[in-house]
Amino acid sequence: MSKQTKYIIWFAAVVFGAAVLLPLVSLVFSSLFVEGEFTLANFSGVFQRSILLSILNSVIISTLVSLISVVVGCCFAFLFTKTDLPFKKTLFFLLLLPLLLPPYIVTVAWTDVWLFLGISKKLVYGLPAVVFILSTIYVPLATFIISGSLKNISASIEEAGLMMTDYKILFLEIILPLIRPALFSSFILIFILTISEFAVPAYLSVNVFTTEIFTQFTAFYNYSSAISYALILTAICLLLILPENYYLSQAPFVSFGKKSFRQLTISLKNKSIWLIIGFAYIIFVVFLPITMLVAQWLSSDNISFFGIVELLLPALKDSLLLSFLGAMLVTFLGFSFALMSVKYKIKAIDSILLFVFAIPAIVTGIALVKFYNTPMLNFVYGTSLIIIVAFVARFLFVSQKIISGGLLQIPDSFREAAILMGASPFYTFRKITFPLLADALFTSFFVILIFCVAELTTVIMVYPPGTSLLPVRIFTLMANAPQATISGMCLVALLFTLSLVAIMMGGRKILIDQQWKRSQ
Repeated sequence: MSKQTKYIIWFAAVVFGAAVLLPLVSLVFSSLFVEGEFTLANFSGVFQRSILLSILNSVIISTLVSLISVVVGCCFAFLFTKTDLPFKKTLFFLLLLPLLLPPYIVTVAWTDVWLFLGISKKLVYGLPAVVFILSTIYVPLATFIISGSLKNISASIEEAGLMMTDYKILFLEIILPLIRPALFSSFILIFILTISEFAVPAYLSVNVFTTEIFTQFTAFYNYSSAISYALILTAICLLLILPENYYLSQAPFVSFGKKSFRQLTISLKNKSIWLIIGFAYIIFVVFLPITMLVAQWLSSDNISFFGIVELLLPALKDSLLLSFLGAMLVTFLGFSFALMSVKYKIKAIDSILLFVFAIPAIVTGIALVKFYNTPMLNFVYGTSLIIIVAFVARFLFVSQKIISGGLLQIPDSFREAAILMGASPFYTFRKITFPLLADALFTSFFVILIFCVAELTTVIMVYPPGTSLLPVRIFTLMANAPQATISGMCLVALLFTLSLVAIMMGGRKILIDQQWKRSQ
């Protein structure tokens, strides 16, 4: 291990431990120990009927969303990965769009659709609506994870099975068991993300555990109860991932490069029917709510599009700057922890980052407020640094997994050959490792940037005075602004996010793809 690498790893470990792990650990101790004595008195309020009902609602919503997402996602994953469906790459990209959009935008869009159709407000502002909206958001995530598992099945396995039976039995007896880890992992990850969700149930006035915690902390200033409830929510998530800890922490999220084995492609008999089904789902889930969002905004002449942009301009600037800085830092730390895990075989890193990721966003926000709200640490709490720390806590695991996937694709023989020829470690990294890892680093930066722009739950807990972030700005105006104005603001946020996606994809085409063309 070179000195430069040691410095990078130690710096990353110290930053992450001091900035993220210490607040989380201190949150546990502050709830369990009062004046130096162990006590469970702070947890007594959880047995109130309203609290138990909020927990039940959270579990029901999370379970239903996870089941629906995995079942529908598995169907789409098979269709896009194992068949010869025309335009499947285009369909797959369009299917991923809801995952790239902030949940509050999707919520406002669907609310516009249902109110326009005259659906009763009891149904619109209720638990079924939350389940439906979150399912449309997380079906793409399940599709993405299960597709990666299906791509890892060699054609020779399926062809051997087809010599003995038909494909239906082959799928049930061979393929399904092979992708079972991906199914369980998708279910667990979506459950954790759903039970942590704050914006969707809050906007639709559904009583869930996250809204109860938020109310106790910000409205009633009942910090001890809020912290105790937060630990209960954390315990639910951590207990859920324990059975799948190894697979979740070790399995890569993104695969780079070509597979070294052949994949079997199933020929569809009625391609036109499946193509119509695919496009119908995309039109219904993606384009219909966006179209209604535009129509709802156009229905009022109170404020123009440029008026809304001017209203949100400070928030757009702050969101872009802080998200860019957050994505840069998270990617740097993700690279450092990926080195620890892949190159230096420190596998405990994967589990630690997974556990931090599994902690609900609202719990992370409370931990950061509790820890940094002191005179000594006010230079963090009173500035935008606290938002950067929140981004690191929320998304470091994702970055580390993406970059680890890229590192795993680089043979050790490349680096060893360069060192045998007299190249220094820094030269080897600059000329070999970094060019081969550029795609993974860029993907990490792009994904984390979009996540940072859309993050609301953690940011709304920690953002300092004078900082105007886009999700917080829109969410705080939702209570009093007219529906048409809310739709217009969400439309601006949607265009802002899609513009970032287009710019990043264009940048990847220029910086990554052209690099290999020049080298050839």
